[in-house]
Amino acid sequence: MSDVQLIWPNKNLALRAAGDDGYQWLPSDDPRLLVPLTFDLLTDRPLDSDANVLAIGDGLDVLEMLASRTSVLERGIRLVYVDPPFNTQVNFRQYRDSMKRPMWLSMMRDRLAALRPLLAEDASVWVHLDDSEVHRARAVMDEVFGEEAFVASVVWQKKTTRDSRAAFSSNHDTILVYAPSGPKKWKTSRNLLAKDEAHLQNRDGDPRGPWADAPFTAPGFRKGQQYDIVTPTGLVLRPPRGRSWYATEQTYRDLLGDGRLWFPKGGDGSPRLKLFAHQLRGLVPFTVWGASDTGTNDDAKRHLLTMFPDGEVFDTPKPEALLERIIHIATNPGELVVDIFGGSGTTAAVAHKMRRRWVIAERNMQTVLDFLLPRMQRVVDGSDLGGITETISWTGGGRFEMVNVPPRFGTLSGRSRVGAVKRQLAYQEARSVSSRSSREESHLVAT
Repeated sequence: MSDVQLIWPNKNLALRAAGDDGYQWLPSDDPRLLVPLTFDLLTDRPLDSDANVLAIGDGLDVLEMLASRTSVLERGIRLVYVDPPFNTQVNFRQYRDSMKRPMWLSMMRDRLAALRPLLAEDASVWVHLDDSEVHRARAVMDEVFGEEAFVASVVWQKKTTRDSRAAFSSNHDTILVYAPSGPKKWKTSRNLLAKDEAHLQNRDGDPRGPWADAPFTAPGFRKGQQYDIVTPTGLVLRPPRGRSWYATEQTYRDLLGDGRLWFPKGGDGSPRLKLFAHQLRGLVPFTVWGASDTGTNDDAKRHLLTMFPDGEVFDTPKPEALLERIIHIATNPGELVVDIFGGSGTTAAVAHKMRRRWVIAERNMQTVLDFLLPRMQRVVDGSDLGGITETISWTGGGRFEMVNVPPRFGTLSGRSRVGAVKRQLAYQEARSVSSRSSREESHLVAT
């Protein structure tokens, strides 16, 4: 826990989902919280420890139900990525983004606190925000996970266009990264980024192919690594002051005989160690991620438009390239990725394509029906050709289960009750089957 804490009205109360999209303050010892949540399995397989789960419901309720009533979370969550409402006070077509600040802070605090005991030992939590609340969110995350769990603030370039009307044209979001085990321990289990091999060259015609180069010196004075090196042009070199050669003289001679050293400046320069592609260590991630590497909001919208050309595009989608980088750094195949603000479904789609297990919660049923469900059906059947599909050679496969978790409090409107949900899902499935048939017929005609 942090010694310095952020204070807000009703902080001592729990914030639980109520009705279709509201919330209700409650004392944490309210006996109604002891009543088990109900849930309706909407697919035909049980929720076991290998299931991918698309849940309709508030993230806190979904976590509580899955933890207490299923084995889905029993092996621990390796990655949490959440892209919650930013609280910009601007409402979007798919969700309201104008909560009162105390409610927003409790909403985040309670859901992060519910995730903490479900995390694997080497887990990390990534919270994606803009400038509206990110500074307060970091204080909340310090309280929930401890200040020592902070790893980094990643700056993501979300757009490349300029807003000439603004005092500053904001083109970035911030992703707060926390690891309960602490950054030193977590870095031993996180993955490095692949090194770009495009810069490799073959400047000496080496039959082993192109290579990169690194200095053949090391910091500090080591007696066994102080010796003369004679360049191909006859110059006699010693290590620079305060440094030593990279290896002992015998190792130097072995490398020289193996053609692993290169002398720049036409043979006059200090030796450089040649590194071939298979010898290159991966890259430690920077904290600034550019659009060319991780895509933009506009890229994400264009991807959605290819899947849903006849409907309104989701207002605030994230690109698959961004989630690919996060999931690559934080997980390995088969490990569990959780997102409790599912939105347009980017986290689920990328996790599925990268062969991770996933749990996604989305409270807005219409968002599930319009975006999340049909998107994941396309991912499974191999008809989603955008995003990272080509990069990782995704051709479809796998499956997921669906569950509805209604809130304990408030009253759901008719369209959100389980009977209506099942009818809408049946209608959605019929449309999906028809759409698949049309695509298959078009493919046959084209071939």
